[in-house]
Amino acid sequence: MDVPQELATVGAAGAAALVASMVSDGWRGARSWVGRWLGRGRAEDETRQLARLDRDRELLLAAPENEADDRTREMSGAWAVRLQDVADEDEDAARELLDFVKRWQAENPESAQKATAVRQNAKASGKARINQVGGNQTIFRGRS
Repeated sequence: MDVPQELATVGAAGAAALVASMVSDGWRGARSWVGRWLGRGRAEDETRQLARLDRDRELLLAAPENEADDRTREMSGAWAVRLQDVADEDEDAARELLDFVKRWQAENPESAQKATAVRQNAKASGKARINQVGGNQTIFRGRS
């Protein structure tokens, strides 16, 4: 199946919207929609997913200020995998998630701009070496 690029990465976009919503006024609406979407019409699954969403939101809200960015990145990464797994199995679900993301971005332009994923591309040849890191980086150099 030839999947459009935006569907191939919709999990990351969905996770960015979801995690940003966890700390905003729009949380209830996002929570309800994502819970239904993940439940896929199964009430027990929806209830389980809503509990997971609530737990993750509490973890995010409880993060000390100096750990909030790291926790946000970690949570976004975990949710990106979960959402993409569903999207990969069901193209209709992927399109629904993409519609949710586009609606969320239109309704939350400032949050959407902050939640935009950073893409890093690099190419090395010969004996060149590239190190790319998202987040904090500590470099230790050995003695020469």
